[in-house]
Amino acid sequence: MENTILAIALSAVDFLNAFEKTLLLQELKALERGGANPLDFFKAASYDQIAELSKRDKERPLRVRRWNPQELVRLAKKSAMEAKVLGVNYVLLGCDLYPPLLKEIPDPPFALFYRGNIRALCSKTVSVVGTRRLSPEGRKAAKEFSYEAAAAGYCVVSGLALGADGCAHMGAVDAFFDGRAGTVNTAAVLACGVDNVFPPSHKKLAGQIIQNGGVVLSEWAPGVPGEKWRFVSRNRIIAGLSPATLVVQAPPGSGALLTADFALGYNREVCFHEACFCKNALVLSGLVHKNLEAQSGTAAARKIETRPEVYVADGARVVSSFEDFSRNF
Repeated sequence: MENTILAIALSAVDFLNAFEKTLLLQELKALERGGANPLDFFKAASYDQIAELSKRDKERPLRVRRWNPQELVRLAKKSAMEAKVLGVNYVLLGCDLYPPLLKEIPDPPFALFYRGNIRALCSKTVSVVGTRRLSPEGRKAAKEFSYEAAAAGYCVVSGLALGADGCAHMGAVDAFFDGRAGTVNTAAVLACGVDNVFPPSHKKLAGQIIQNGGVVLSEWAPGVPGEKWRFVSRNRIIAGLSPATLVVQAPPGSGALLTADFALGYNREVCFHEACFCKNALVLSGLVHKNLEAQSGTAAARKIETRPEVYVADGARVVSSFEDFSRNF
């Protein structure tokens, strides 16, 4: 239990990156070999001691110098108890079970907390994302693409949100129940602890994933609530888990396009489903564009410039199906 508490506490240290946390854990384990208790040392350590042991990059700006290890350990103990009750496991950066593609990105999570089968992410993967406001064509595209991907042995990665995410997971679940896949080949990445499925309407879907060979995971420990900025952080994991990301539908400024940007930043492939450019999708994009034009500020202007057509003009492929995707990737 102490190892779990320490791992959860370290995952919440906000001024260290994953590599520094990994080194810090190694140093704390070395103290244990010398007879010291790593958790007790961590709880009593000063900021300077932690920074020294972790070899924190002193050139990286420190925005807020907050350090309260006693509170971190208190919250970690609470999370560890919740994890034990719910059967939540975790894997740390550097461990064999850590998803191999996620290790390659420059900002990987230090820890992944999960329910289900983390080995699902050791097979071929494809990330499927899109707007919550899917058109009927978008719903069909997300489900059919993910169904065929799961049937072909791919693990479909998405975020369990309403719209494209939910349809992607449902497609993979349907492939399993139709006997086209041996397990539920899908991974749902949450922006909160895995004890709190969001949205609540997807609790049954999450249960089907967990119970039938898929995985629900998060970089946040049990008990951590979903906050807006955590969805952005979650998107980088979705992009990092796959060599390619498919955008089903995404109006200007959509969070799905942020996932696409992460994927491109990691030198991964990005493609768009032709449903992105169907009549209903273009109508929605036009409405969003008008709303953004009515706003002032650089944020609205940036969102107007972030639309699928720009990515396609820059070389992103447009695919019509999983079969079409598999020929190109």
